[in-house]
Amino acid sequence: MNKLILIAINMIRGFSSPFFNFLIAIFGVKIFGKNDWGELINVILWVFLFVFILGWGNKEYLIRKYSQQPSKIYHAFYSNFLSRSLLLPISLLLIFFFPYPISIYCITLVVLMHTYNALDSLVIYHQKFGAQFITELLAFVIIFSSIFYCNDFNLVVFLRLYCLAFLSKITGLIISLKLWEQKITFQLSLKEFKEAFSFFMIAFSGWIASKIDIYIVDFYLPKEQLSEYQLLITAFLMLQSLGGLIIIPFTKHIYRTSDATIHKIQKILYLIAIPLVTIGTLGIWIIMEQFVQLNLNYTFYILGSLIALPSFFYTIDIMMLMRVHQERRVITITLIGFLISFILILLLIQEYQIFGVLLSICISQFIILTIYKTKRVNTIVN
Repeated sequence: MNKLILIAINMIRGFSSPFFNFLIAIFGVKIFGKNDWGELINVILWVFLFVFILGWGNKEYLIRKYSQQPSKIYHAFYSNFLSRSLLLPISLLLIFFFPYPISIYCITLVVLMHTYNALDSLVIYHQKFGAQFITELLAFVIIFSSIFYCNDFNLVVFLRLYCLAFLSKITGLIISLKLWEQKITFQLSLKEFKEAFSFFMIAFSGWIASKIDIYIVDFYLPKEQLSEYQLLITAFLMLQSLGGLIIIPFTKHIYRTSDATIHKIQKILYLIAIPLVTIGTLGIWIIMEQFVQLNLNYTFYILGSLIALPSFFYTIDIMMLMRVHQERRVITITLIGFLISFILILLLIQEYQIFGVLLSICISQFIILTIYKTKRVNTIVN
């Protein structure tokens, strides 16, 4: 029973950040318009790119390291965080992307997000899911309430708000984790980059596979369509992420849990996948068409549901491959999906626009699922 409660809390925690961002985007578009809000999306996309590079696969790498060396958790955390922080000067490149005031706040936001994301491994290991949810809620209130307070859209103002929101989240997690009670020991080393490289490549391959679409949309389509696409794909990516959120409480045990237990978890995901995706898709349609009024054909939502479904069937396969140190195979499969998606998007976006992008992602997702379920992959983990 306690495990079920923990899973529920973690699902709420993990779902809260994308859901809150989704709500902010919905009302941002509703109040300020697709074009203005599209400008903010464009800036945030570049900030996320730098933050991702600085992350260097730290969460997955550290969770495995914590499980293997529980007596050296904080030494591992600080060594990894401070070593990766040596890369922060690359964020200065943002000065060449945006005008001076905007670039300064972008750099500040990179530093804050880098710090906040670093704490995620400790949150998962110590299972401080409730505390993280509270910090996410506080940050959401700061930004969401400001949408109604501001009379006109101002990009600098909203970047300041995002900086304030992430500062509040960092403060909340530091208090919850009581980091001041732990002795700070660390060793700056390139070893942190070398040992976490496979995790970074897995994350990188997954990142480009899941994010390249919105960067291409940003390049090819007007800001209005960027806003529409961001709302739609964010909704279905949240739905897609539910399978992973269900199993996060088990991740620190994944390297010690028996295959039989893992297969039981996998069967649960299989059973709930279609009902959950169906209900979620209906909810997304109601929000998008009845409230936001995107006026999209129902086929867009069918494609969205098909994009969300496959991950429920291959998430455990990824974890089992990583358990036996087959990270390269995961990277290869993900990159195959990326290449297929990338090529199809470039071929279809100009003629079919958002529909073509969704169709491309849908095809690549089912190809990835097929590869994971082949006998050749399964024999590795059985």
